[in-house]
Amino acid sequence: MEAERVQGLRGCRAQLRFRQKSPLELLELELLPQSQAHPECLPEYRPEPCTKCGRKLWARSEELILKASSLPQGVDAFRLEDFLAAIIASERFVETARRLGSEQDIVFREVSVR
Repeated sequence: MEAERVQGLRGCRAQLRFRQKSPLELLELELLPQSQAHPECLPEYRPEPCTKCGRKLWARSEELILKASSLPQGVDAFRLEDFLAAIIASERFVETARRLGSEQDIVFREVSVR
């Protein structure tokens, strides 16, 4: 991905245990929450986040819209502060993943920005 000029990715060593003596070195992407959903797609009733972990237990609307003013610069993949399970990727990231043959494990869906 770096060779393809995808920006802002940070790989972290996966903390896994293997039974074999010389396991593969696996990395996972560190995708931090760096943007927000547009207010139109936030639920009207938003309970307080979990006091222990801070997780927001909000239901996401079917159509996800990103808040344009919150989009990070120089980052091609990130999470949303409002919906941590949502991973957002730029067109450059998607095109690179497709070109490298990585899309068999990923579902890409276009989202709106306002």
